[in-house]
Amino acid sequence: MPASAFEGLFVRALKAEGRLAQELEALGYRMKQPEMDYPVQLWQRAVALARQEVYPELSEEEAYRQLGRRFITGFAETLIGRMAAVALPMIGPVRALERVPRYLAMMGRPDIEVTLTPAGDRGRRLYLTDRYNRPDLMAGGLERMLELASVQPRITVEERSAEGYRLLVRW
Repeated sequence: MPASAFEGLFVRALKAEGRLAQELEALGYRMKQPEMDYPVQLWQRAVALARQEVYPELSEEEAYRQLGRRFITGFAETLIGRMAAVALPMIGPVRALERVPRYLAMMGRPDIEVTLTPAGDRGRRLYLTDRYNRPDLMAGGLERMLELASVQPRITVEERSAEGYRLLVRW
C-alpha cells in the first residue's frame, strides 16, 4: 500500500493524534516520517485499529463503512487522489465504476480482480477478489466515490467469503 493511502485515511481524514497515532506508530506507520509503501497486512491492522478507536459505538459493518467513506474523502485530498477525484463528476457513475481497477492500482492494490456486471440501468454488481479489506470498507469508499461523481448511491454487501465479496451498487 502506498503512503498516500495511509496519508488519506490517517493524516487527512482522521487527523490521527494521541493514542491512535501512538498505536499506529507501534504497528509500523509513522505519520511524520512515512515509508514509500507498506505491506497490505499493516493496512489491514491499522484500519482495524482505527475502527476500534474512532467508532467503538458502531456495529462492525457500519464502522468500516464510515471508515471507507472517510478514507475516500481524505484520499481525494492527496496529490494522487486529487488526480482521480477531479474527473468523477464529469465521467459519471458507470465510468467511475469501470475505473475501479485503475483506482485500486493507484492505492497499491493491482492484485484485486474486479468483475462488473449490469444490474439494471442504474446499478452494477461488483465482485472483488480482496482478502484484506472488509467489504463494508469498500462499500463505504464506493459510496463516497459515487457521491463525488454526483449521484446518491445505495450499496449492499450481497456476499462475503474468504476470497472476496460481491457488492450491489445502485444509484
